[in-house]
Amino acid sequence: MLKEFKEIIELSKKEKINTYLVGGYLRDILLKKKSLDVDLVVSKNAGAFSKKLAKILNGTSFVLHSDMHIYRIAVFNNLEIKYVDVSLMQGKNIEEDLLARDFTVNALAVDIGKFDNLKKNLIDVSCGIKDLKDKKIKAVSKNIFKQDPLRILRAFRIACEYNFTISQDTVKLMKKSVPALAGIAKERIKNEFFRILNSRNSSRYLAVMDDIGALDVLFPMIKNMKSSAKSFYYHPKGLFQHCFQTYESLEKILSKLDKYFPKTKDTLENNLNENYSEYVTARSLLKFAALFHDCAKPECAKRMDNKMRFLGHEELGAQKTAQVMKELKMSKKEINFVKNIIAEHMRPSNLTKAPVVTVRAQHRLFRDLKEYTPDIMIMAMADWHSYRNLKVKVYPAKVLKQQEKTVAEMIFNYFEFINTKPKVKIIDGNILMKEFKLKPGKIIGDLLSHINALYDDGRIKDKKQALFFAKSQLTALKKKYKIK
Repeated sequence: MLKEFKEIIELSKKEKINTYLVGGYLRDILLKKKSLDVDLVVSKNAGAFSKKLAKILNGTSFVLHSDMHIYRIAVFNNLEIKYVDVSLMQGKNIEEDLLARDFTVNALAVDIGKFDNLKKNLIDVSCGIKDLKDKKIKAVSKNIFKQDPLRILRAFRIACEYNFTISQDTVKLMKKSVPALAGIAKERIKNEFFRILNSRNSSRYLAVMDDIGALDVLFPMIKNMKSSAKSFYYHPKGLFQHCFQTYESLEKILSKLDKYFPKTKDTLENNLNENYSEYVTARSLLKFAALFHDCAKPECAKRMDNKMRFLGHEELGAQKTAQVMKELKMSKKEINFVKNIIAEHMRPSNLTKAPVVTVRAQHRLFRDLKEYTPDIMIMAMADWHSYRNLKVKVYPAKVLKQQEKTVAEMIFNYFEFINTKPKVKIIDGNILMKEFKLKPGKIIGDLLSHINALYDDGRIKDKKQALFFAKSQLTALKKKYKIK
């Protein structure tokens, strides 16, 4: 038993409160998984109890849901516990409280004083243990989704994280309550949805979410993609089928980093696991980008030379997806990540079709795409993979194999590029301004950018050559920036 549990037991006795360990913490213990989040139910005075417990556990208490009398304690500097949620018992006893919960695998409890003999003292009112063994998510009652529609997402999230299936009866109950998802606070949706995306096998669960109409309600832009003309796209079910199959392809690629990127798999894995905020990682952001990467194609569709073209769909798609993320109350850093992926996802396509990609071309791409380079390369690869099983061979197997090889090489070269010690600077803005009697402005940045690119490629070797090049560009640049 954790020493923190002993302290909870002592406080419960002192306050004459019945305290139970419930829900997710017990579920994880029974599944032999480590959990840092503890759920407690108390028979009375939940608010006062949480404040006193916070002091004992060296944490801080705050209201999580005032109407339900649920409080959260954030515990500091503790390797065993991160959060403790304290809830007031719903009903006359713990059995009634459990019957008001969401899923059978969460409707479990034990008096915390009897935790040491968990199997003997476990309270299971709805066959939760059987469903844990069967790896099933089942609703405790028919009303759970009416009471809180967000439980629809929670069911998929738990199923994703534990590789469980959701019972057909529960799926039918979900479908009836899907329209009510439109009224849920966006922040709550973001937390659950990005936890789903962060799971490594989420595509099959997203497919079920789509079947019951949940994706259309959560993101009306997906509904718009489905209604766009199917004749515009190679995929028989239209644009969203392509975006979804890109998502599936991305998930498969990310699960096989050792196969596709043997030289850089560890670095890529670390990058993908980077936390942007709670429940949001680079992995989940990349997958979110995949789901929406071509969302602007309907607005940009034009027939040119007897072919459908979608000029500008990348930039417009980035803007539209950024708006969705703003509504979800996501951070600027998270939004910028997704915007960059979508805005640049076409860049690698033409480049990687060439038998050889020059060092100069690679370095130019690395400078343009910056830290997003590996993610954009992988995103492009997933985009190509989405066409693999179509009758129309947009990307023949031989071409795709060559592109995969090139992407792997370029990602390796990118990490070499950014880890190479910078060359000595041969010129700066002050030198250019003094030499050509220029004032500070965009023309200086433009000149330096061109000079540095040529220096990296070895085409400019010293200050004298840099100044000669700058002089050759001055007339055109002065005209561009309207400098007399």
